[in-house]
Amino acid sequence: ADVFDLSKESEKDRERYGSHDFGRQCLMARRLLQNDITFVQIRHNDYDSHYENFNFHHEQLGEFDKPFATLISDLKESGMLDSTLVVVLSEFGRTPKINSRYGRDHWGNAWSVCLAGCGIQSGFAYGKTNDNGTEVIEDEVDAGHLFHTYLKALGLKSTGKFDINGRKFPVADPAFGPIDEILA
Repeated sequence: ADVFDLSKESEKDRERYGSHDFGRQCLMARRLLQNDITFVQIRHNDYDSHYENFNFHHEQLGEFDKPFATLISDLKESGMLDSTLVVVLSEFGRTPKINSRYGRDHWGNAWSVCLAGCGIQSGFAYGKTNDNGTEVIEDEVDAGHLFHTYLKALGLKSTGKFDINGRKFPVADPAFGPIDEILA
């Protein structure tokens, strides 16, 4: 279908997003959202940086920043950001300490998540680590909080259960709730 044809976009827009895979994915995400697709997932490259962390991330983030900022800007300019929840996350962070190969290993104790758009306050930071980034010392968040927050931001109930082949599962972990402080 035409929605998947990026050649329908202007040369200027294709240049704004970039010719690499992530840039094309961001432009495609915008097109899908403009055509009422309700869930779009974009994947950026693997951030596993066990060696040469700084060079690796300089390259990765250089590729990420411009198309992501362009997507957010386009969504905001068109008014779609008000009805689109944008989530950027990874399954864990990287160690605060540099290893012997100038890399950073897996670190599940503290890392960042970026939320924007629908139902989320703009420019808000939540939580705090100690000075060396090894532990959360204020407003710890886990996946349970995040799922409740996503759903509430979208105007959906996060309580209750859904059924898979006769088995009931909670919509979100009932031991947690939304992070109301970041909601608009």
